[in-house]
Amino acid sequence: MKRLMVLLLLVPLAFAAWQSVAAMAMATSAILLAGIYIIGFGLSISELQILAKEEFFQLIALMVMIAALWGGDGILNSVSTNMAFAGDAGTMQNASVIILADWRANVSSALGGLAAMDQSISIEASKGGQCNIFGIGYSVSGCGGYSMLAAPLSMAGGIVGFAIAEIASMERLVQISMNYALNFILPLGILLRTFKMTRGAGGFMIALAVSMHIMLPAGIIFNSMLAETFLADQATLAEEGKTPEYPPVPAEATIMECTGMDTGVIGDSEGISTAVKTYGLAASVDTSTNEGKAVTSYLNMRNALRSYLYAMLIEATMGPILALLLMVASLRALTSIAGAEVDVSAVSRFI
Repeated sequence: MKRLMVLLLLVPLAFAAWQSVAAMAMATSAILLAGIYIIGFGLSISELQILAKEEFFQLIALMVMIAALWGGDGILNSVSTNMAFAGDAGTMQNASVIILADWRANVSSALGGLAAMDQSISIEASKGGQCNIFGIGYSVSGCGGYSMLAAPLSMAGGIVGFAIAEIASMERLVQISMNYALNFILPLGILLRTFKMTRGAGGFMIALAVSMHIMLPAGIIFNSMLAETFLADQATLAEEGKTPEYPPVPAEATIMECTGMDTGVIGDSEGISTAVKTYGLAASVDTSTNEGKAVTSYLNMRNALRSYLYAMLIEATMGPILALLLMVASLRALTSIAGAEVDVSAVSRFI
């Protein structure tokens, strides 16, 4: 009960510098152990003396761990401010936030492009006309074929929306690590590591703080470096006069204007199919008919799809996955060092 009361009294101090909180926690633990040993010695209770000695050895181990963390604090700061990771942002944490903001802007641009294409297709698909034959009115919808593109665009919009939420949640996680990893989680973990009943939780929180502070932003920066290498290859293609396979910025496809009253004929569908398979270019299709206009719009959307794939796969999907994998992998090793056997697979499933 006394330990619990001391713990509750010291928790508000966790927002202070973690070095001072660590020293206070160890001093408190040493005083409590001394009191327990004195009581056991005075009352000739050997169990209390053995318990005090055992906890004293754990306190020595904690002191060694704190000394290592204290000495490693400068290493953590030097890694965070290394120019190779931080660049002009000052720290690698700020650099990761800037990278995530750029990714979110690209994916948001992709969502805007999809919304614009969906609006254009909806307008074209709704075009129609009326005619009167022998006093009987008929509705003519020469652009009804455009409506087939509404369903895939709706699904694409949902996927991009989830991607924006994923990047935004990762950005929030990095901001939490910046504000609380070393200022709250680490000192609270040291505090919990001091007492026997909360030793496992304290070791886990120490490992979690270091992983969030270093490995989480490092994973985002590493993925950005991979993406820059990828874009360098695309720039080489552009310099050689070739079209980059996967442009970095999502492009909006041009939707050709349809004529509602022009039903036309089925046309040479085999010729169009051959042209699409062989060239994949809108110029290979007769755009004087609604059928040709629809095929041209489809080809424009297919060519623009590559830029959306880059934003979705390289930035929105691979970036957060790589960052979380690095954090969880380091968490496994650090929890063992901190003396907390944690099922990291359960943590990864939760993430």
